[in-house]
Amino acid sequence: MEKYLKLFKSFRSNLSLFNDALKSASSSIRSNKIRSFLTALAIIIGTAAVISIIGLGSSASKSLDERIDDLGGRTLYVGPSQRRSGAVTQGLNPLVLKDAEALVKDNEHNWKISPTMTGNRQIKYNSANISGRVGGYLPIHFNVRGYDLELGRLFDEEDNLARKKVVVVGSKIPQELRTSAAALLNKEITIGGVSYKVVGVLKEEGSTGWQNPDEELYVPILTAAQRIFGRVRVDSINVGVANDANIEQVMMSIERILRQQHDIGPGQDNDFRIADYSQFSDLRRDATNIFTFLIAGIAAISLVVGGIGVMNIMLVSVTERTREIGLRKALGASKSIIMLQFIVEAILLCGIGGIIGVLIGVFLLLGLTSLFDWPFEMPFIAIIGSISFSALVGLFFGIWPANKAAKLDPVIALRYE
Repeated sequence: MEKYLKLFKSFRSNLSLFNDALKSASSSIRSNKIRSFLTALAIIIGTAAVISIIGLGSSASKSLDERIDDLGGRTLYVGPSQRRSGAVTQGLNPLVLKDAEALVKDNEHNWKISPTMTGNRQIKYNSANISGRVGGYLPIHFNVRGYDLELGRLFDEEDNLARKKVVVVGSKIPQELRTSAAALLNKEITIGGVSYKVVGVLKEEGSTGWQNPDEELYVPILTAAQRIFGRVRVDSINVGVANDANIEQVMMSIERILRQQHDIGPGQDNDFRIADYSQFSDLRRDATNIFTFLIAGIAAISLVVGGIGVMNIMLVSVTERTREIGLRKALGASKSIIMLQFIVEAILLCGIGGIIGVLIGVFLLLGLTSLFDWPFEMPFIAIIGSISFSALVGLFFGIWPANKAAKLDPVIALRYE
């Protein structure tokens, strides 16, 4: 019992010493507000940068995951690849509309085929003149990609077969043309100098990370092939399949059909490539994570720079308070008490800077995610880690000044002018 009583008294004594050191450190920081703020500024900036960058990377990844989920089912990408003859590369072999037609006819897996044909063209409406992304698609494209209609109608197969000059616009196009969605509906706009009737406006979808459907104009693919692009070559073919479909079997079927279309013999390489959009998501997520932590690491260097600044100011503070330190030591303060005071002051300064930096970083992240229309995602571990790292910077860079203060000779210190 006596042993535990001694431990309790020792704990109370140490707690009292820490409390005194904390009060002294707080008083010192308050008495030099401007200097303390400028000292902590690098810590604040570094922490804010780390928090906003990590949060932005997490938000971008979450946005991408949501966009992939919104596609509905699974979507495969079929694109052109390089034709090879032995060790010789003969350039890209294009996909054409007949490739998509062959996939539509051989519907072994009840898939939905949507070829894409895109390019930039000048878009005019009244006095507004913009350069916009125009895409030629089959009517089923909106279903494959999960796009919803806000106003009007989508073009249909009749519009496509008749090569009608109709267009469905993304949600941001009316704003870019300096009008509203309701005012633009059923009006004529010019695409590449030719008039098209706006028959529909899509709901806002948000950026996928590699394209933004809200900033695109959609026309029937046969209209695009004949009237806009003057070609039958397609950029890619989207293949929508059910969630329960065997992706490997679907890919094998697509490969079989296209090899027949392109007269590729046994043993010859494919001149096209097939990929799952989720693969793009995984690759992009990995790249985003690497880039995020790389930039966050660079931003964290400013915390170390801030720690050096804290050390310099603490050394100045030791010099300025030499007589005070000498007086306290003359009154019985031990080296450990003096050292504790200065270490606590450095940790407190960096810790406050870390907390302020976290708050600024979170507000920055809120603004950036709102600007990019991404979901807000802030890992809690990043907040705790940033504040803890800031405090550790204070501890590390506060040891030398604290040790210098603790080693001062009280007699010499009292004579210091």
